Amino acid sequence: MNHRKILKVWWLVLIWVIAPIWNTDLVFAQDPAETRKWIGGGDAFGSYGQSDVDKSEDLEGITLEIMLSHRIFDDSMALGKAFMDTRFEHGFEDSFGNYHHINARVLHGYYSFGFGKSFEVHNKFQVGATADLVGGLGLAIFDKYYKTASGQEINFDPKFGGDVLVGYQWAIFLDFNNYWTVGMKSSVYRNRLYVEFGGVDAHVNHIHSNMLFVGIKKGYVDCVPTAYVQC
Repeated sequence: MNHRKILKVWWLVLIWVIAPIWNTDLVFAQDPAETRKWIGGGDAFGSYGQSDVDKSEDLEGITLEIMLSHRIFDDSMALGKAFMDTRFEHGFEDSFGNYHHINARVLHGYYSFGFGKSFEVHNKFQVGATADLVGGLGLAIFDKYYKTASGQEINFDPKFGGDVLVGYQWAIFLDFNNYWTVGMKSSVYRNRLYVEFGGVDAHVNHIHSNMLFVGIKKGYVDCVPTAYVQC
């Protein structure tokens, strides 16, 4: 099954299952065993194309994230909510000698649902992983500079639009002293952003991103220090 079919199935799951669960705390009869919060940053990868240019251009940008809460329950179910800021900037010359320079920025708020587990390697050290489906909404901002082969320069007005984020992600994390957490995360998206400049249709594909993160962990502790026991 290819990525497109996988993401269609997972998007249906997010609509019909995740949203009602997220909005109804009574559904959960258990408290989260572990909650992690982090900030992260890394590289974003995608492509850019427009209707009057034959080939697509590869894009490399940055992605920043604030994970407000990523919870792993006792039965390994994981729920998360986060804000993400993705930015692409790219310049290129087409086959007619025209120069294009685009800036694209998307601010997303998203929810995630999946499964995760952590294992205690030492009483002050844990290792774990999580795999999640992602769904969210965003605000897209575009601007473009265009210079024709004859030297005419055009600065297009900024364009604004909405976006629906769909994808999946996995993360590996390390916990220290049952408080600090560091890790890495990789995400794959089915995310195409459409825009129009001067009657020319264009699109930006945000395909995947990789990032490192650092944060804090709260939750389950299987060792409680006392006057007689040191954890």
